[in-house]
Amino acid sequence: MAQTGTRAAATTAAIEEAALDLALAHGYETVTVDRICEQVGISQRTFFNHFPTKDDAILGREMPSIDERAARAFVLADGPLLLDALLLIPVPEGDAAPPRMDERMRIIAGHPHLLARQIERVSTLEAELREIISQRIAHADPAGDDAARESESALITCLMGGMMRFATSEASAARRGESMASRVEEARGVLERVLAR
Repeated sequence: MAQTGTRAAATTAAIEEAALDLALAHGYETVTVDRICEQVGISQRTFFNHFPTKDDAILGREMPSIDERAARAFVLADGPLLLDALLLIPVPEGDAAPPRMDERMRIIAGHPHLLARQIERVSTLEAELREIISQRIAHADPAGDDAARESESALITCLMGGMMRFATSEASAARRGESMASRVEEARGVLERVLAR
């Protein structure tokens, strides 16, 4: 079973890479499912088992979802808020960092419909994070000001987005090939050092 999961993950990554390669080399408009399949050496059926459209292949894997148990534990915890919040986003240990995130974002930014979809994907996760962080702040200080709590949770959510961008960016390129979990842990360590200064 693990082999099947590993093979499926490798196929997903190969499809994403091919979609990016074709878009960068020939322009987004010329990318088709047929061309992606040809480059990867797979059938259309295999492509559609991994992605519904070429746009989805360019956007990449779905955004992670937050585990309810982890969210409940986070709300009740009393450690450093920002550092603990980084652990809310589940990152499977074996997952590689999203390939070529900077190039992917250049393609997305150049096409309004892709940008709108990416913003929607990120906004959904950010709203969920903001709500969970707000619950933690309220749990720690039930008599606290609602407006202040909302401002704090919004700021922490934005900072988390920056940390994830750092973990997937070229700033972390020296760690290319390492798991996303180890890159997020590295970013968490960098943040700890910065906060201690």
